[in-house]
Amino acid sequence: MQADEVIWQVINQQFCSYKVKTAVSNFCRNQYNVSGLCNRQSCPLANSRYATLREEKGIIYLYMKTPERAHSPAKMWEKHKLSKNYVQALAQIDKELVYWPSFLQHKCKQRLTKITQYLMRMRKLKLKEEDRPQLIGIKKKIERRETTRERKAEAAARLEKSIETELIERLKNKSYGDAPLNVNQEIWQKILDQDLDDAQDDESEEEAEEDIEAMDRLAELEDENEDDGDFGEVEFVSDFEESDVEDMEDGYEWENENEQQQQLQLEDSDEEDEEDDDDMPSKKKRKGATSSRSAKRSRKGAHVEIEYEHEDHTATA
Repeated sequence: MQADEVIWQVINQQFCSYKVKTAVSNFCRNQYNVSGLCNRQSCPLANSRYATLREEKGIIYLYMKTPERAHSPAKMWEKHKLSKNYVQALAQIDKELVYWPSFLQHKCKQRLTKITQYLMRMRKLKLKEEDRPQLIGIKKKIERRETTRERKAEAAARLEKSIETELIERLKNKSYGDAPLNVNQEIWQKILDQDLDDAQDDESEEEAEEDIEAMDRLAELEDENEDDGDFGEVEFVSDFEESDVEDMEDGYEWENENEQQQQLQLEDSDEEDEEDDDDMPSKKKRKGATSSRSAKRSRKGAHVEIEYEHEDHTATA
């Protein structure tokens, strides 16, 4: 059976590995201590009935110890996970520690407040660190070393490529015979495949040219057949040429323009005669006579000569 008073006397008067003595007070480094002070009420070793709070990876747990489990140290502490909500966590503490001493209830709630506050500060600091640009150190010596290595590797790759192309050209030209001995089988197979592809391309090009020539010949034959098919057809052609028709149309247009100009002149002369009638009635007859004569002359228009051709068909007996 555990005797709490005996344990406390040993710890207080003799030695405790968790005790830290200072000029002000004594502190306790035990992870289950609810207040961090070394005294009779806060000591987790000298109290068989004890409760405390701990935080593990952002989650708060309530630990409880009872005298009934003192005989099994492996199952001494009962662990309860608390809610992330502060109010709900306080309600859980009140529910689990309903018949426990008021000192432990108050200290557990106080420890819950402290742990919640520093978790909030940790989250804020983490967000600030994510937004803050990270500074990365540059090592010039390592950079120079890497650049020289890359340059050498590129030079070696170009050299290997040039050697490979030269060997392939020689093998294509059969400088080493039809079947050289010291040649990789993959390279030799690659060259043979290229030769086959070239031969197939040449054959396809020749076939395409032959098809084009055949199509041209067929088109020529069709054109010739069309020309032969027009033989024997009858067409009717007019006696007038296009130039004669255009000249006749120009003559008709010129006559229409002259008639329009003459009508306009007659209308202007009539208006002038009406104005002069009011002032000089004696001169009306003369102007009317002259205007009638000019109108008769103008109505005649331009003189156009039209020639007609008559063909005499003589009947031959």
